[in-house]
Amino acid sequence: GIDLPPYFIDVGNTLLELAPSAMSVGDEQKGGWITPIDPDPRIQLQQGDMASTNLPSNSVSAVNLSLVIHELPLFAAKQVISEAYRILRPGGQLWISEMDFESPAYKAQRENAMLFSLLRATEPYLDEYADGMPELREFIREKFDVVKIAAATGRHYALLAIKGDNGHATIEDLRFSDDGSYALEDTHLKPWESKQDS
Repeated sequence: GIDLPPYFIDVGNTLLELAPSAMSVGDEQKGGWITPIDPDPRIQLQQGDMASTNLPSNSVSAVNLSLVIHELPLFAAKQVISEAYRILRPGGQLWISEMDFESPAYKAQRENAMLFSLLRATEPYLDEYADGMPELREFIREKFDVVKIAAATGRHYALLAIKGDNGHATIEDLRFSDDGSYALEDTHLKPWESKQDS
């Protein structure tokens, strides 16, 4: 894994160190406080720029960008996608999981000026991300041979892009049902709800 701030690399390494014993720490009914992690020598955490990894071209099988793209201006997101393409070997897969502002839940949230201004306070590129989703998908389509996108939750999508030799994929978009409704129900709490209410 690559992250720019060294703090998050330290957090990740600490979790990896604590993983074997952390399973027995905390609430016994819930089985501890972190998900079990099986050590894998192929996985390393390192500080770096994901738009310029210094990894060899055609050297990795998969690149996973989970809730990262919305943190970037559109030009930087394109640089990260280009770097992912460069380091993926033919047949390699790009996995993106991200907020879907074309889902009814996020559309409604964005239309609520008060609520969305709270989100913007900590997410400076959120409007650029939301408005740039179609452009970014087109950018991915031009590079990769296979592109599939599906609803992951009622507010998030999962995108799979496979590197080949040709690019110019047709996007298989499975986020919406035949009747136009979003494929998954939004199960997030409403702004006026609390976990105790649900």
